[in-house]
Amino acid sequence: MKSKIVYLDGVRGLAACIVVISHFFQVFLPSVFEGKPEIAHFAFEAAAAQTPINLLFNGNFSVCLFFVLSGYVLSYRYFQTADRLHVCSSAARRYFRLAVPALLSVVVAYLAILAGFGFYDDIQGITLSSMPDPFAADTSAWVMIKESLFDTFFTYGSEYNPVLWTMTYELFGSFLIFAFLLLLGKRKLRFAVYALLIWHWIDSYYLGFVLGMLLSDLKHSGRNWLAALNRPWIIAVFVIAGIYLGSYPYWAPQGTIYSILVWEAPGFSFFEFYHVIGSFLILTALLNPGPMQTLFNRKPFAYLGKISFSLYLVHFTIICSLGSYIFLQLHSALPYGMSVLLTMLMTLPVIFAAAHLFERFVDAKTLTLLSRWSEQLFGPARRRSRERAVQRERTAGMD
Repeated sequence: MKSKIVYLDGVRGLAACIVVISHFFQVFLPSVFEGKPEIAHFAFEAAAAQTPINLLFNGNFSVCLFFVLSGYVLSYRYFQTADRLHVCSSAARRYFRLAVPALLSVVVAYLAILAGFGFYDDIQGITLSSMPDPFAADTSAWVMIKESLFDTFFTYGSEYNPVLWTMTYELFGSFLIFAFLLLLGKRKLRFAVYALLIWHWIDSYYLGFVLGMLLSDLKHSGRNWLAALNRPWIIAVFVIAGIYLGSYPYWAPQGTIYSILVWEAPGFSFFEFYHVIGSFLILTALLNPGPMQTLFNRKPFAYLGKISFSLYLVHFTIICSLGSYIFLQLHSALPYGMSVLLTMLMTLPVIFAAAHLFERFVDAKTLTLLSRWSEQLFGPARRRSRERAVQRERTAGMD
């Protein structure tokens, strides 16, 4: 059985690229996220931010897609095989699988701080971004380690590498899935629990994990219920609806095509809710064979999927150091728009090269070591389980 589903990795890779673009926009075109005309550099920014065009730089939607994908990928093998040992093995590895690469990404940012490579503060008065300076973090090594290994995963902390705010959601969401699978398995009661979890986390990022796991359940627990949706017009409706909801703007939906989505509900997070639902609809469409699967199975997307986690981890530090330095040098001689464009063109190759190296020497090696450790920990139990299954088959054949 394949351990990876290539087209899902391809989607994850595209989503990671959108997160990278979103952070270029956050640094250099902040009005698309903050909704303040006085900090806009171009006339198109407001229109781009309040139409489906914003999917090109909507990092929050991409993060929600990560969460829905995690819910699906972490559970599909169990629904195919009912292998509880695999769930236990995944649970034992999960923290380390996330924490080792995250820690090393923070170490890179920390070294950049110590070396004085942070230039974001120097360009903030030019770009007018209100994003806090990540290079103003505490230079204590103990604080850095504590932040990396504890706060990042248990308190939503992300002081040194701001993209790590998602890691607490990833860790807690993963263990929500593992607990659900081990406690409920394929019992019919699970559908009532799905409903309760959806109601409880209706406007939370954790909704993404629940919906992703539900999709996995519907597709792999015996009958493939999603096959009933495999009609071109249904797929088209799901994709269009997913794009519409997933592009719900960061600010001021009133007076836009999104105004009909808002109702009087104090405290309700429409922003998170619609981005999660949009991700759910697009993944539902993608899970049925068709042109979308063919597209995301192609080698460029497969490669992006391979480096997606590394790309996510390293890009922000490079944007705020090298990218900010390049912009600072260019801005004195070139118009703002040309400076931003050249900064992106010169920084992106460095980001992808760094992601490639990080994947090869950090992420891939982490996965290899964890796989070996898991085999030592769970291998004997798995072999005993297979032996018992073979013995049961032999006994049944003798009856």
